[in-house]
Amino acid sequence: MLIPISYPLNRRTPLYPGTEPLAITPTKSLEGSDTEERSLITFSSHAGTHIDLPRHFCPGGGSVSGLLAPEAVFEPARCIAVPKTGAEPIRIYDLLPHLDAIRDSRALFIRTGGGRTRESDPGPYAARPPWVHHEVPGFLRMENPDLRLFGIDTISIAVPAEPGEGAETHRAFLCGSPHIFLLEDVDLSYGRLLEEAWTLRIYPVVFDDLEAVPVVALAEFG
Repeated sequence: MLIPISYPLNRRTPLYPGTEPLAITPTKSLEGSDTEERSLITFSSHAGTHIDLPRHFCPGGGSVSGLLAPEAVFEPARCIAVPKTGAEPIRIYDLLPHLDAIRDSRALFIRTGGGRTRESDPGPYAARPPWVHHEVPGFLRMENPDLRLFGIDTISIAVPAEPGEGAETHRAFLCGSPHIFLLEDVDLSYGRLLEEAWTLRIYPVVFDDLEAVPVVALAEFG
């Protein structure tokens, strides 16, 4: 069974402050006497559910085409619940009750519950999300050297009010050895995600030399 955990990308998609919005520009129109309809679509590489690669913050870091495959598979994937409200940090002590799941995962997801407000209250979802403290990546890497991806149900692992902290946390994930990819703005509302290990399948929307890219992400249950 396959469950989508990525959000559709459209002009109403909440965006991290400063991210360019999706734009759709007609380039051919039947009403304008053209023989077909055609559109130009432009969007940020960090719009919607997207994966960050090392190049995002690391000089000489790898890109989408350099480190991913057109279908990237991570297993086992696990999701843990760390409830947070507003711009609260996720710290090491929040993760200690979940060490078994952390140590047995190739991809680890944190459900803060923040995703519940994505549609109903997108302003705070984008501007004041729960965020990840810079101490967390090193802790995860120490507990599980095989961890390759970290995902979260918030618009970013960073909070706009603390840009320096956000940059440090991104670097700690992406530039450390081994690097840990980041999957942000993920739909983790499906209850079964918390109950068992599953397989994560990621399909980049654009497969090229990019520092990040929106993706289609699926959870596969056996």
